[in-house]
Amino acid sequence: MLISTSDVPASERYDYWQAITREHLACGFRTPYGRRTVFRAESRVDALGAVTAAVATAFGDGAAGAAELHRTPAMIRRDEADLYQLWLPASGRRLAVAQDGRRAELAPGDVALADLTRPLSVLARSPGRMMTLLVPRALLPLSPEQAARVTGVALSGREGTGALLSALLTRVAADLGTYGPSEAARISTAALDLVAAVLARRLDAETPPDVRREVLLRQIYAFVDEHLGDPGLTPGMIAAAHHVSLRHLHKLFETEECTVAEWIRRRRLDRCRRDLADTALLERPVEAIAARWGFPSAASFSRLFRAVHGIPPGEYRAMHSDRPPK
Repeated sequence: MLISTSDVPASERYDYWQAITREHLACGFRTPYGRRTVFRAESRVDALGAVTAAVATAFGDGAAGAAELHRTPAMIRRDEADLYQLWLPASGRRLAVAQDGRRAELAPGDVALADLTRPLSVLARSPGRMMTLLVPRALLPLSPEQAARVTGVALSGREGTGALLSALLTRVAADLGTYGPSEAARISTAALDLVAAVLARRLDAETPPDVRREVLLRQIYAFVDEHLGDPGLTPGMIAAAHHVSLRHLHKLFETEECTVAEWIRRRRLDRCRRDLADTALLERPVEAIAARWGFPSAASFSRLFRAVHGIPPGEYRAMHSDRPPK
């Protein structure tokens, strides 16, 4: 999705862009001259799997392209965004990301992590382009103490895994909006793996293989939930989407509470059970609910549901409504 100040009259652009940054960057916005600023900007926003990417470009000279983005305690109380935010300056723009008493001065290619549950200030001193990633906190294996140690810190994009992350994000910034859903999900997986590796190195607390395993498992669980309605969701599909072998996928689940196939079944049955208990869905046939969550065969679903819950799905539905079972 491409958003531009060109879509509104010049007199409305400042207020319009304030609303855009609140909605898509979860931040407030201001410039040195407020509404007197001769202001032009555009932003492209797209989903990369469970991650939201935005590439914002400010046009102008000097102060006309400078801006501050911020999250205040009042904003945090109104909008409890359970997210991390990754910042990357590009196309000549320099950023200063301040959080938790630290200030990261970012040159193009460097990255910084911010926690949107705490106050934040980002200063863009010049026109140009910047990229942000909004990442659900559950997808990065950081304790609160660890997160507090790596926010507002410049992570170099000039060497090691930082250089790999910077190169990937710079390419994504250039191509955002051109990826299909499957490709976008794979890119998200690769980016989060690299972010975790960069943070692990900074923290010096976890080895990259341990971090990668935890991140990969979290991404797999999220992927399963996103694709429960697809009858083709299988361990093979999951392995392919995350660029691992089927053997490696099964090995990942050896220390989990169940196999990956069993987890898919559990999640599908749980969603079906929830819908069957929803009185707002009483007119929806049982077989339609089953199909919605990846069970194309009503008979197979009924047998499986009964084996797990002890009663057929129709009777389960009747227990949660005044309607007798069909």
